Amino acid sequence: MSDATKPGIALAATFTADGLRDAMARRLRESGREVLAAPYGQLVEPMLDPGSVLLAHAGVNVVLLRAEDLFRGAADPSAGDRLLDELLTVLSAVPGRSAATWLVALTPPSPAALADPARVRWTEAAARRITETVAPLPGVHLVALDGLADRYEVPETHDEYADRIAHLPYTDAYFDALADRLVRLARTTWTKPRKVVVLDCDNTLWAGVCGEDGPLGVEVGAGRRAVQEFMLDQRAQGKLLCLCSRNEEADVRAVFDENPGMVLTLKDVTAHRIGWQPKARYLYELSQELGLALDSFVFVDDDAVECASVRAALPEVAVVELTRDAGAAPRQLAHESAFDQLTVTDEDRLRADWYGAEPERRALEQSLTDYEEFLARCAIDVTMTPLTDSALDRAAQLTTRTTQFTLAGTAFTVPELRGLLDAGGRGWTVRVSDVFGDYGTVGLILARPDGDVLDVPVFLLSCRVLNRRVETRMLRMLADRAAAAGCRTLRLPYRPTARNAPARRFLQEVSGHAVGAEDAAGVLAVEVADWTEAPAVAAP
Repeated sequence: MSDATKPGIALAATFTADGLRDAMARRLRESGREVLAAPYGQLVEPMLDPGSVLLAHAGVNVVLLRAEDLFRGAADPSAGDRLLDELLTVLSAVPGRSAATWLVALTPPSPAALADPARVRWTEAAARRITETVAPLPGVHLVALDGLADRYEVPETHDEYADRIAHLPYTDAYFDALADRLVRLARTTWTKPRKVVVLDCDNTLWAGVCGEDGPLGVEVGAGRRAVQEFMLDQRAQGKLLCLCSRNEEADVRAVFDENPGMVLTLKDVTAHRIGWQPKARYLYELSQELGLALDSFVFVDDDAVECASVRAALPEVAVVELTRDAGAAPRQLAHESAFDQLTVTDEDRLRADWYGAEPERRALEQSLTDYEEFLARCAIDVTMTPLTDSALDRAAQLTTRTTQFTLAGTAFTVPELRGLLDAGGRGWTVRVSDVFGDYGTVGLILARPDGDVLDVPVFLLSCRVLNRRVETRMLRMLADRAAAAGCRTLRLPYRPTARNAPARRFLQEVSGHAVGAEDAAGVLAVEVADWTEAPAVAAP
């Protein structure tokens, strides 16, 4: 499918949004994706009409709400109560009516609204109600716009004259900043987020050269501390932080240990390569060590030559050439799309801790000659839980990010998952832990009953737990549930790729037939009775 056939963005707002739509369209032009807009003055209607630009759309829907517009033209703000109630009702029903991902944003109130205490009270109460409604909805995300004007250095946010005569409340500069923010978030729904940030040290994390200036001679001022704080925030969102520096390791460690300005610690660093080899080589080694593809890496360095070298050798790596202007560096990072991420799941937050415990797992494995004893010592616990609304974000994330152990490679959005469940499908998430820690939710199975056959369009497992026999236990657990539902056969579609070798090995173990990367897609039929672990029990 070409980019031109892929859905883009559909836009609805409580105000005239022509300038915003045009600014968004300019940013999407090269991708071939389009921006569609609901008619002016219509907000509730497009969320009710199945043929509207919102409900007929499967891409990203953007809804912009300026609360004061709900009582526009009325002397009393309470005139907006009815429309607000109606809006919240239709918003609540959106997950069951739409296949799109929804972004909802509360845009800034006008200076006139801020000058009227009654309007302030009403708009603040409306904002709270909208937030409380949107927050728990699967596939619907509240976009915070606090600080947007400062981040984009917008001199004037409001255009009171254009608002009065054309209901066009914001300046071109603010619309341009808002367009950039929304398009970047939309892109995260059709591209895979980066998982690893690899950081240079000298003149990146601090100003100066640690090998020449010493651990206390390098400067960690406000700008470089802000860079480090930004990276800690990235870690909190699930990205792994690594170091890649041309230095002696002892000199780098001394800065972390001794310089009082440091915010980042070595405990926050998952892996490092410090030495004198080419940085592209070090990045490749880190990719192998972490078991993560290079297209999930971001490389941050101040040196233009190093950045150019990595771009040439590893084009799949996102390269950020960081300015040496310490004051400008944090603002630059805030504008780098490589760090964009719409959702942060519990498993994202667990990622750094899991990788931190991995050396202990490897040490145990290397100390034993019997792999079965290693698995027994790990005491791996596998649980399979019915898929519910609270887990839909993680489930959708797994379908888009998992490339090694996925049988069919089919990606689902949150609304598509909700639709499958509403149509009678079944889903289970798989959580794994061992004596070293919690891997989190790392597996997903989706199924549709068809008489005495259970179709399984999704059977996948994160690379975190490969080679732990988890996939076999998943199949046995699935067989138990299929037996309880009266199914005799599991039907597992598969699509071989160059990246899903672990899934292909599993297919060979189950079927006895080798499956090559170039083989055609197919379906594996598995007899339930061959894999049940226990007598059938009532399905959960």
